[in-house]
Amino acid sequence: MFRKLAPRLPKVEKRSTVTELQPPKKKVKEKTKKKEITKKKINLPKKELLKHALSFLPLITLGVLLVLSRVGIISKQMFMFSGFGIIGIELFLYFKQRKSIKQAMEVPELEIPQPAQEELPPPKINLEPSHIDASSEVPSFIAMSESSPLTSQYYTVVAKDTTSEAGLRYVVVEPSLSETDKANFNQIKNILINELTVDLNKLKSKEDAEEFLKSKILEVIEKYKMPVPKESLPKIYYYAIRDYVKMGKLEPLLHDHMIEDISCDGIGVPLYIWHREYESIPTNVVFETEKELDDFVMRMAYRAGKHISLANPIVDASLPDGSRVQITYGYEVTKKGSTFTIRKFRADPLTVVDLIIFNTLSADLAAFLWYMVEKRLTLLVAGGTASGKTTTLNALGTFITPGQKIVSIEDTQEINLPHENWIPAVSRQAFTAGETGEITLFDLLKASLRQRPDIIIVGEVRGAEAYTLFQAMATGHGGFSSIHADSIKATITRLTSEPMNIPSELIGNSLDLVLLQLKLKLGDRSVRRVLQVAEIVGVDESTGEFIFNDAFKWEPAKDLHVPTGRSIAFEKIRKRYGERVEHITHEIAKRKAVLEWMVRNNVRRHRDVSNVIKQFYANPEGFYEKIRMSV
Repeated sequence: MFRKLAPRLPKVEKRSTVTELQPPKKKVKEKTKKKEITKKKINLPKKELLKHALSFLPLITLGVLLVLSRVGIISKQMFMFSGFGIIGIELFLYFKQRKSIKQAMEVPELEIPQPAQEELPPPKINLEPSHIDASSEVPSFIAMSESSPLTSQYYTVVAKDTTSEAGLRYVVVEPSLSETDKANFNQIKNILINELTVDLNKLKSKEDAEEFLKSKILEVIEKYKMPVPKESLPKIYYYAIRDYVKMGKLEPLLHDHMIEDISCDGIGVPLYIWHREYESIPTNVVFETEKELDDFVMRMAYRAGKHISLANPIVDASLPDGSRVQITYGYEVTKKGSTFTIRKFRADPLTVVDLIIFNTLSADLAAFLWYMVEKRLTLLVAGGTASGKTTTLNALGTFITPGQKIVSIEDTQEINLPHENWIPAVSRQAFTAGETGEITLFDLLKASLRQRPDIIIVGEVRGAEAYTLFQAMATGHGGFSSIHADSIKATITRLTSEPMNIPSELIGNSLDLVLLQLKLKLGDRSVRRVLQVAEIVGVDESTGEFIFNDAFKWEPAKDLHVPTGRSIAFEKIRKRYGERVEHITHEIAKRKAVLEWMVRNNVRRHRDVSNVIKQFYANPEGFYEKIRMSV
């Protein structure tokens, strides 16, 4: 009856905020899944069910004891004693289980096995800022050694840099230290400075010093329980050895054989290098603070065996590896702060074969100079800065007949001869402001005349020593030297002017040859060329001008050294040794054949070239015939 009276209301669909409702089928599936899950939860293994059942055993036992005490089978005292025993056992099991759960929740530190470091790939270079572009046009990596990057291997890259005036930047890549690593390293340094004592008698080499420093760093870390991660330890070793055993920030640059010069112009200015291929380019190495730069130049002067201070702010010296360094200290003479310039020394210097391959001089010219040196004619190598004067002087020195006594005199040693009977002499600065203990080039040259030398080599003449050198040449000693000048006439002008003041007659009678070598631009590359070999004929009595004869001249259009066909030196050799011109030209031809044979067979190393020249001197005809047969 109620159904009849009640009006039938229309069905109203409920609106939902969800845009898509799940179909009913999916709900059914979810319900079935939930049932399956519950079934799976209930379906426990037998061991688990037994474990759960045994957990209720103490309560059941306690209930049974209560019933027995009520019935009177056991006394109340027995019930109390048994009840407390069961509760104690239950509490013991509870706390034991809780402790095991707590230990299980603590995650132990996993020891990750370190990968083998036999062959580490080069470190990834992040060339920030973004304006640096290492494109394919520029060589990417130049690895300096084959050991691990974190110990003694250095990586560099020449990259394009739009902010550099040259468009390139020489980037040194070194291990990166985090802020924590830097703080640990600084703390270790401070502790070592205060506590370290060194027995220099035990340190026989750099390798010994490196191992000693590593052991002391490890002792400091263990002693003060410093939180230094194992992966950071090689980095700390690297920077400690770099800064205290080696040459600090300069160490990677000193390992690159493509770098000729390294110069620092002051605080906050990037170090500049002279690269053999890219010439003058900046680096990413910078001395940021005044203290850092001053400490570095003082340490470098100390290693060179010199003292530098505000009272004596300019030092010229040689580093332990033979490189030449010029240092200024503070703001006294240079307004940007301390500066230094290093001219790197080659342990295996360029030879005459290298100069022929580079076309600095030709095989004809080298053979001509060989014979002049052999006959002890005097020679002066003139040229501008970095024109290769000392390199040419070294190369010509290998032509000196073995067994002759040689004395070389320099401010800083650059000449490197293979001869055994050779005395390398070096000048010394004064110990005090009153020039006490100073030994000049002039002092050394005077002393050398008492040593009965056959050949005297002065690295560079610039003062009073030039007069003594020309006096020695005039008395029959063979002599070589170098001088800064950009032409033959400029060379004579310097010799006859202050402070040398050599009389024109003395130059005309004692000097035989002047070789002019300059650094030039040939197309888009810098080259060094011998432009002229001038023979001094004499002095015109009417005008006082020197008379020259060009034995060789360089033709820039063809890049060739051309002999003029006439030599005054031949006439001097003929009068002095009685040799005919035909014999002289034949001897020069033999020496040219030897030089060309070395070029063909790539005999370029200093020792190898020296050995070939010694073999030739031992048996000239036999060695010449041997070469002819091989050709």
